Amino acid sequence: MGLSRPPRAITIDDVAEKAGVSAKTVSRVLNNEPNVRPAKRELVMKAARELGYRPNPAARSLAGARSFLIAHLHDNPVPEYITAVNTGIYEACRANGYFLLPEPVDRNAPDFLDRLQSFLMTSRADGVVLTPPLCDDADILALLKDNGTAYASLSPARQPENTPVMRLDDRLAAMEMVRHLVELGHQRIAFIAGPAGHHASTGRHEGYLDAMHEAGLKVTPDLIAEGDYSLRSGLEAARTLIASDPKPTAIFAANDDMAVGAMTAVMAAGLQVPGEISIAGYDDTRLASAVWPPLTTIRQPVVEMGRRAAERLMSSDNGDGTEEVFDFELIIRQSTGKVSA
Repeated sequence: MGLSRPPRAITIDDVAEKAGVSAKTVSRVLNNEPNVRPAKRELVMKAARELGYRPNPAARSLAGARSFLIAHLHDNPVPEYITAVNTGIYEACRANGYFLLPEPVDRNAPDFLDRLQSFLMTSRADGVVLTPPLCDDADILALLKDNGTAYASLSPARQPENTPVMRLDDRLAAMEMVRHLVELGHQRIAFIAGPAGHHASTGRHEGYLDAMHEAGLKVTPDLIAEGDYSLRSGLEAARTLIASDPKPTAIFAANDDMAVGAMTAVMAAGLQVPGEISIAGYDDTRLASAVWPPLTTIRQPVVEMGRRAAERLMSSDNGDGTEEVFDFELIIRQSTGKVSA
């Protein structure tokens, strides 16, 4: 009985034939070039998916399958967070002869999965670092699995199988912040929550509730406002919070941008910080120490987390699924103070 012939590799010509376009058009789509009509791009990507097309690494690299690229996929509304993660990944890449390839992902775009597939095909990244909320997007995780792309996640809601995870105990960190405010004599402590799609914001919300319960303090609906991690959302949320009667004596926001927005709203209303309302944030971004009064906040080692995620992707143990938990630090500055008599 003779040996069976291995299946023929799918080529660009096969994709072109199935999509009803030229091979040149397929090449332009797969290389993510501009000036391709969305309908035609969708046809090509659909054909590539259905045929199971994969670029031929041997044809693209004489040195082997490794591209020495680590990609960072992100869709986070806080630019400084993205910059910090990129800094950590870059440090690991520079030390190990790799290159960083940041790639924004707009999940609101109807063809974002096709564009991401094109990016994975053309970049051939050796690994991908995912940050919230992308690390919890089921479609993205499935696409990475289908492409055989290794990835590491920062602060996901759950730990995918055989995937390294870098996380902070957001729940405990938020509890520490509320405990600090309670020690200062605050009882009406308001909270500005982050977006529901971010696991970290959920942990911070739960930590706030846990610490309030621990202190025997009642949490009423007028003490919680929703935000989206932007400064403007913090400003608008704080306007609502300080309109209540009685007003909160402290506001804890789930990130620094919202805390600074809250500070702006409080001061614009003629109230003193921290004399009448204390303000606290989370992340310890550069903004936290640039405003006046400087912001009390939680410092999380984002740069280190990004660096470790990249290092794990470069190492031989990137598939062992080990979770690394990083330490946080409560940074006390002048934006929080004792309750005025």
